[in-house]
Amino acid sequence: MSTKFRVDLTGADVELKENNILVKGKEGELHTEIVHPFLKVEKKDNVLFIEAEKDNKFQKSIAGTLAANVKNMIKGVTEKYTAELELVYMHFPASLKLNGNKIVVENFVGERKPREIQVPEGLKVEVKGNKIIIFGIDKYKVGQLAGTIESKIQIKNKDRRVFKDGVFITKKP
Repeated sequence: MSTKFRVDLTGADVELKENNILVKGKEGELHTEIVHPFLKVEKKDNVLFIEAEKDNKFQKSIAGTLAANVKNMIKGVTEKYTAELELVYMHFPASLKLNGNKIVVENFVGERKPREIQVPEGLKVEVKGNKIIIFGIDKYKVGQLAGTIESKIQIKNKDRRVFKDGVFITKKP
């Protein structure tokens, strides 16, 4: 007996081609590859079934992960994901701006050289005052960029209890 995972496909077009799952929606399209040979994926009506060959813990977890990834892809191509971050400063007035496809933070903790973060392809970024808003259809890219910004713009070599400056995630995707 094996475990089957059901994924409802309402709102998106899903195609199965060899070892790929292609998801299309009003916001765009995403695809993922089925890398494990023990997974069987089939589409019936408006439901995607993901089944593991055996009923062991490893194969069930891989099948569940693929089902969750497909659900995230469907939500992304129908609604889009957003993440919000906020720049906080106490001692030195830092500023945010968007320069092409780079986020630039100037005068962070009095530094002369601005800190720059490259925005990956497929994501849209808005800067409003001290807030950064990231939009995208891929949940993992949106979350990765938010985490990268938060980790690159933080205090180093100073007491964190005194210098509370940094960019912090206020809304996760």
